[in-house]
Amino acid sequence: MNALPSFDSAPGLPKWQQPEKVAGRVVLIGLVGTAVYFWGSILPFLVDMVFDTVKLGIGLGTLFVLFLLATNKRIHAGLWYAGQRVLRSMAGIFVNTNPIGIMEDYISNTEKEARKMDAEVTNIEGAHELVKRKLAANAAQIKEYLALADSATRQGEKDAAESYAMRAAQVQDYSQRLQPMATTTANVTVVMRQILKAALRQIDGSKFKVNLLKDEYALVKRTSSGMRAAMNILRGDPDKKYFFDLATDRVAEDMAQQLGQIKQAMRYSQEFVKEMDIQNGVMSEKGQRLLDQYQKGEFNAVLNEKPQAPQSILATKKASDDAYSSLLD
Repeated sequence: MNALPSFDSAPGLPKWQQPEKVAGRVVLIGLVGTAVYFWGSILPFLVDMVFDTVKLGIGLGTLFVLFLLATNKRIHAGLWYAGQRVLRSMAGIFVNTNPIGIMEDYISNTEKEARKMDAEVTNIEGAHELVKRKLAANAAQIKEYLALADSATRQGEKDAAESYAMRAAQVQDYSQRLQPMATTTANVTVVMRQILKAALRQIDGSKFKVNLLKDEYALVKRTSSGMRAAMNILRGDPDKKYFFDLATDRVAEDMAQQLGQIKQAMRYSQEFVKEMDIQNGVMSEKGQRLLDQYQKGEFNAVLNEKPQAPQSILATKKASDDAYSSLLD
């Protein structure tokens, strides 16, 4: 048999005799040269395109976030709770929001006021002692002036006696004016000491009460934490329960869809099997009839063919040559 001619370029030819490769390289070199020549114009365009694409992505991401913030209720609730937490934390910087801490701060402030009161009582007691000493000094001064006045009277110095007597009267008047102050300071000292004792007793009682509440509160918090865990097991966490229900519904829908597909595939397979059974039955019957006819010697009659007469060797060779010549034409 003659081989068919090849239309490809012979591999043994030089490259300059392969026009398609030369043309391709010329086009490639031209494109590269054009890109290099216009690179100053292409580069700003590429840079602008990249930055515009980045800006577009940022803008789309921002719009998506704003869309979620405007439509998602869970995000609204999360932002609300986060805002409350932030504001509470900011308030906790300036104000103690812990109830136990508030009571402890109150007791601490009361103790400071009690210490200030004790200092004030000490000052009042000092003033009372000062008044008492002044009264005692005035009494001694009065006695001295009276003694001098008496001595001047016996010596016949009337003016000096009157002067000393007048001074004694002035000191006595001054002592009379200080006497109410001494009484007041004494009474105020007694009252403030009683108030201070009551305040200190109240502070001790408040400390005992706060310590008791602190222990009870810690125990209750631990118990509540354990019961909360138990209730989460019994009722389930609302957020996790929500996602659990969504997952359950999704699995149920997926199973229903897959079961529907399985039923549909089974229905199609049953129809296909039935059709194949029918075709197989028909072909089996037909094959059985052919076998019976073949066994009876009626096979040629079944094929509707007549027995051909045997050809000579020359006729067979001529037919073969004609077939080959027709293939080469």
